[in-house]
Amino acid sequence: MALSFCNNHLLHLNKIPFALQSQRTPSSNTTYTSLLQFPSIRCCSTLNQKNSINLNTCKNCKTQFDPALNHPRACRFHTAHYGGETKRKFESVYEGGTMNTPDSGKVLQYWHCCGSEDPFDPGCTASPHSSYDD
Repeated sequence: MALSFCNNHLLHLNKIPFALQSQRTPSSNTTYTSLLQFPSIRCCSTLNQKNSINLNTCKNCKTQFDPALNHPRACRFHTAHYGGETKRKFESVYEGGTMNTPDSGKVLQYWHCCGSEDPFDPGCTASPHSSYDD
């Protein structure tokens, strides 16, 4: 049994469905061919007349996105800044703090919206991309 994928340029423009062709040759000289068709799968937006995709820049995550592929959880971002405080700031002399704790001068850095200490955390908020043009 031989399998071949239909290599038609129209598949990329979502004009015809995805097709899988199989051929079976029994022991005799007769060849049977069957064509299975599936709904088309859209992995990119339809191209405009200039054959280029119109991309916008998201004002939350600063990445470029295709408005035709935007969905409710496409953008991940933090709502506050990534910064740091020293351990000493969290100590209170009124509550028994001695201001002498180990690493008291060490800066703790974290996202102020969610507390994550990972500077490369993808974001604690998910929403659709929002363009500067909106």
